[in-house]
Amino acid sequence: MRYFTSDLHLGDKTVARWRGFGEDVEAHDALIVAGLSRLTEEDEIWLLGDLCKANVAGVTALRELIPCERVHVVVGNHDSRSRLANCRLFDSVDYYDQVGKVAHEGYKFVMSHYPMLDWDRAYHGAYMLHGHIHTLPPEGYPGEVPPCPCGREDGGFGLPGYNEWNRDHGIRRFDVGMDANRYRPVSAQQIVAFFGDAGADRSADGQGLNLLAW
Repeated sequence: MRYFTSDLHLGDKTVARWRGFGEDVEAHDALIVAGLSRLTEEDEIWLLGDLCKANVAGVTALRELIPCERVHVVVGNHDSRSRLANCRLFDSVDYYDQVGKVAHEGYKFVMSHYPMLDWDRAYHGAYMLHGHIHTLPPEGYPGEVPPCPCGREDGGFGLPGYNEWNRDHGIRRFDVGMDANRYRPVSAQQIVAFFGDAGADRSADGQGLNLLAW
């Protein structure tokens, strides 16, 4: 199965505090690793940026924690493309990528660390996957994880309900980040099911997408 995630920020004390872990970076990292450990060797995962400390030791340790045989990286603003590529631990390392074919797999995903206003084949069923903005679920988190980053009552530094807002407005754009998905990778099937009819090709009726609404 194909999975996606972003914004792991392993070892990042600032993000650990933002996510409600105080100074306990180990507990923060353990929760992230637990989400990755749910995958299997047969799975494929795409990491859409902001992974860990940008050094060889950090990158090597992260790769060893991921059970998947196939691991791809889309570079984020806290990453070093050269170091990620030079480690030769990933199947691909780039700033932008695409995967999937509508005719064979029922979807096409355009991927960047940053959200895009428009993307290749946006009017023909393609989805835009990204991270970076630390979206939060609209209802917050269940009791087993911190309720919100920074302890703020308004949902911390993320955008609560961003993915749901996109879906409700017919915009096939999805934040695959850890914050938005309860610290777990999200599968291609989950993303397609989330949007339902919103993934249909709209080019024939000329309605298009309201890309400027957000």
